Amino acid sequence: MKKIALIAVNIKEVPSGWTSVDYVDKSTGKFHRIYKYKNKPCKSVYLKSRLSEHMAGYALIEKDIRSSLVWLRKIKDLVGDYDGKKDSSFSINRDREKFNLVKGLFVASLTFYGKCFSKCDGRPVKLERNQLEEKYRDIHDVAISYRHNFAAHSGAKRLEYAKIALVAPLKVKPGRKISINLYTEINQPDLAWHSKDEELWFIELLEHVQLMVKEKIKKLSDKILNEEVLPKGPDHFFR
Repeated sequence: MKKIALIAVNIKEVPSGWTSVDYVDKSTGKFHRIYKYKNKPCKSVYLKSRLSEHMAGYALIEKDIRSSLVWLRKIKDLVGDYDGKKDSSFSINRDREKFNLVKGLFVASLTFYGKCFSKCDGRPVKLERNQLEEKYRDIHDVAISYRHNFAAHSGAKRLEYAKIALVAPLKVKPGRKISINLYTEINQPDLAWHSKDEELWFIELLEHVQLMVKEKIKKLSDKILNEEVLPKGPDHFFR
């Protein structure tokens, strides 16, 4: 019999004595979770219903938003109030080592945020713009625009571009051969994460979306327990 090597990757504790430990099989990568109540082992079974699939979909969305917030907060740690809420928010960032990292974190956060509002295989739910409070919709549009026109691909708004410049000296002495060269000029944003009109930051937008999604998960959880589990009794699901 094959011996399975498991490594604990996460331990979660919630109120009322419930705990869980996540394990990963080091040879196959297969995920496994052990649950305990008051330090005693529990049994578990996966639910299969429309409501549970929707709850799982929102859980994946919340995880994407949580990851995006981690990356945006890391950007804030790196650059502070860079480009803040000022009119003069454009500049050339000379510290390329830092801002290449900033750009990577920014693109990752935009990509994961945009995924939450897109139809994805394996997710029966997605978020809609009209679910946001009205004051957050403009900056949401900015985030999605950057996602479509910069993070995912180069779009019609030309947020990035490259040009080829033929360069020659302004003055050349008579009879001398002119020196020429070709240069590439690349303009690609590192970061744009606030709305001047509404004075909102992307971080505030994502915090709003995260709260909204958590409320959806809580409502679905209550609905599943009250409408699917309790009427039949837990024993029905463990047969």
